[in-house]
Amino acid sequence: MRAAFRKTVLVVDEGSLASTVQARDLLRIARELRIAKVVLVGDEKQLDAVDAGKPFAQLQRAGMKTAVMDEILRQKDPALKAAVEASLAGDVRAAFERLGPNVAGVKPDNLAGAAAARWLKLSPEARENAGLMAPSHALRERINAIVRERLIRDGAIRGPALETERLVSLGYTRAEKSLAASYAEGHAVAFHRAYKRLGVGKGDELRVAGTDPKTGTVALEKADGRTVAWQPHRLAGSSGGVEVYRSGTMELREGDRIRWTKNDAGLGLVNSQTAEVVGVKDRTVTFRLEDGRPLALHRDDPRLRHVDRAWASTVHAFQGRTVDTVIAAMEANHPNLTTQKTFYVEISRARHHAELVTDDRDALRERLEAATGERVATLEAAEPERAKTPEAGREAVSDLERNGVSPEPKGRIMEQENACDLRGIEMDI
Repeated sequence: MRAAFRKTVLVVDEGSLASTVQARDLLRIARELRIAKVVLVGDEKQLDAVDAGKPFAQLQRAGMKTAVMDEILRQKDPALKAAVEASLAGDVRAAFERLGPNVAGVKPDNLAGAAAARWLKLSPEARENAGLMAPSHALRERINAIVRERLIRDGAIRGPALETERLVSLGYTRAEKSLAASYAEGHAVAFHRAYKRLGVGKGDELRVAGTDPKTGTVALEKADGRTVAWQPHRLAGSSGGVEVYRSGTMELREGDRIRWTKNDAGLGLVNSQTAEVVGVKDRTVTFRLEDGRPLALHRDDPRLRHVDRAWASTVHAFQGRTVDTVIAAMEANHPNLTTQKTFYVEISRARHHAELVTDDRDALRERLEAATGERVATLEAAEPERAKTPEAGREAVSDLERNGVSPEPKGRIMEQENACDLRGIEMDI
């Protein structure tokens, strides 16, 4: 197998979204397979990983040779391009001035409705190349509900309905997954690999029957009704070997647009890819996939548990995409998600036009000016002065070299459609 990868270059896009653990595991696998070169491509000004760490930025600080492409190619409208450049520089006031009336304030209870209404005003053809975004899952779900209600009224969604169970990821970090107190009766726990001690296989989904936070134990119920005691802080939880879901229901009718929330290699389904419901009959729903293939799934098919509405997306999910028009909602004072990074990603996905809807225009601008969204890594917090010295950088590079990563790459980084301080790091493995 190693010989097969001897001349392979592994390119990893959206490098800023990789956590420390993910980057470490990636480099370990690359070294084990003798992959010749790993190239990380991304923008450290965009959103970071959900889990801890910001290795894409830290590798650059540590002295890794980096190719920088700082010419913006995506934005075709001059005013929008100027707004994106201002947001990248942290000049929120200038970005708002460039966007002008495209930053609209609405009543707080109408934030989701205003965003949905702007998308619904577009023609069906324009909607196909428009992005509808919200930072939080809660706001995204409200927007999707309003869009769907209107499409049903207009007859775009029609016909018989099929109601299925839907599993919604709770988005836990590894730290949260390791705590028994994070689990509640009825939650579903999906295992990413087999654990013989628990008698579970890769992909198995067990239900939480109860918890004992004092002992750190979670009682899991298997499909046959048997229960097994699991301590997530000792097995699978702290290592990220599971995903945790809450259970809900979802109605599907002809005309619905969904996105897959879990990969399925057998059917060629990829997380975040979309599909359209083209028919519901005899407890079976038929989809048309992005590549045009039909796919029929019975009501009890477990794959139906991993679908979601697709009209509106979170900013995290939309980060790697490009569309003609962006319509984004942003709460002025969300404590965690209203940041310069979120603002930059929202408006920079558009080629020609970006609209931002908020519940308080002035408060949003003030909040963005104060909240950069920059994450402080543990090493930076523990040794802020040492991390800034050239000696610290040389030591960090030496540590990377001991793990098989060379700080002196060769070659060129492939050109991307959009480059806004886009960085490519090449590593010889």
